[in-house]
Amino acid sequence: MTTRNGTASEDPAKRQAILERAIAAFAELGFRGTDVQVIADRACVGKGTVYRYFRNKEDLFWAATYEVMMRLDRHLDAAMQGVEGAAAKLWASAMAYAEFFENHPPYLEMFVQERAEFRGCGPESHLEFHEQMIRKFGGILQQGIDAGELRPVDPRVTTLSLGCLLHGTVVLGSHLRPASVMEIAKQAVELFLTGLRTESACLSGSQSP
Repeated sequence: MTTRNGTASEDPAKRQAILERAIAAFAELGFRGTDVQVIADRACVGKGTVYRYFRNKEDLFWAATYEVMMRLDRHLDAAMQGVEGAAAKLWASAMAYAEFFENHPPYLEMFVQERAEFRGCGPESHLEFHEQMIRKFGGILQQGIDAGELRPVDPRVTTLSLGCLLHGTVVLGSHLRPASVMEIAKQAVELFLTGLRTESACLSGSQSP
């Protein structure tokens, strides 16, 4: 199992162009159905050039999924910028999560492919990213608990529960019609946060936007 995410040697812009085409190709054709030559052709580079940045197809796949995760992280941080209160931050980030995948179906397909092909056995960089996310949102939960806004729950377990809720919503919701992923996510997260709030927070009018 490779643990690299590719290198930015020689030309970072070229590496980024390869990643963009790789995300689209893996999402469209699947991991097994994608040949590195296809990605090279779409990126308008030689196959050897791809291998200068990524040592094999699996290395390229993990770099592509890591790129998507970085984009998601930036998107969530932007959504929470300037938002006050733990529940409001969780709401904003949850809606941003659903929006991110609803607006970018190939990104969602990358994670579906990751699960189907590798069953969660990703490189260390991916495991570290997931732990960072757990700590980030666990910290938000703890702030809400300390402020009396949220019930005293296990921050880690609750973060994992919310993550599973959102992942299931976007994966299954993307196939459901006429309801949109955003509509399903809004109801699911609202119910989740209602269960988290303390009675005093509910009485004070604290609620999701």
